Amino acid sequence: MIPEYITLAEAAKTLNLGPRKMIQALKRRGIIDQHRLPNWRYTQRGLFKVETKAFNHPVRGLQHSAKTLVSPAGLEFLRKEFAEQIEMEKAS
Repeated sequence: MIPEYITLAEAAKTLNLGPRKMIQALKRRGIIDQHRLPNWRYTQRGLFKVETKAFNHPVRGLQHSAKTLVSPAGLEFLRKEFAEQIEMEKAS
């Protein structure tokens, strides 16, 4: 069964891209910010979703974390966004 949403790292692997390089490129293009959270325009289009969680840290108390997830439409968007790099990877 294919999950509806996948992580950025899983999306990079699916596209045969290095996760670190893909994430850096997304930051340079303004698609995600320095915290790896998507620009609101892309979440409004249904390409990404932010999953938030709260946890209790023994010293710091209640903490929050956020993770960016990629939708099937977002994966297709990334495939088009990185089409040139994907073709270079296939050629080598």
